[in-house]
Amino acid sequence: MSNQKFPREPLANVFLLAFAILCLAIALSIAWLLGITLFFPDGVLAGYLVERADIIRAHIDYLMMAQFLFIFFLLFRQYAIAPPVWVVAACCFGAFFNPLAFLLRGLSAKPDALALPVEPHFPIQAGISFTLTTVGFLAATILVARAAWKSRSEHS
Repeated sequence: MSNQKFPREPLANVFLLAFAILCLAIALSIAWLLGITLFFPDGVLAGYLVERADIIRAHIDYLMMAQFLFIFFLLFRQYAIAPPVWVVAACCFGAFFNPLAFLLRGLSAKPDALALPVEPHFPIQAGISFTLTTVGFLAATILVARAAWKSRSEHS
């Protein structure tokens, strides 16, 4: 291990990193679940997967969200940005709950044809989650773009 000293990270940035790790761990767990049920389609675990396509969507979405959170963590660190707590909270909430909607759909029994076409909780949860993700990721992008532009003009 190196004796290199790193500057102290802002707590909000550490929280962003922790959530990136959580999303990656969930994605890897889902990958194992998908792999096991692929090779043992008659096993106990396979019985819990109602809609495999939605489980795959959740896996991919958790991977993408982990990637975005890792990237924002590294960019915030690169440009010494202490992100506002609300930006980190919005990013982390959306990164967890957007894919969770797919996961829940993939694990839940489908309603019969006479029932509502969409789960009653889905539009509310999706609306809140999608909005927070969009606002959080856009705000993070703006923070990074401003810092990069400022850094560029300081070095010119």
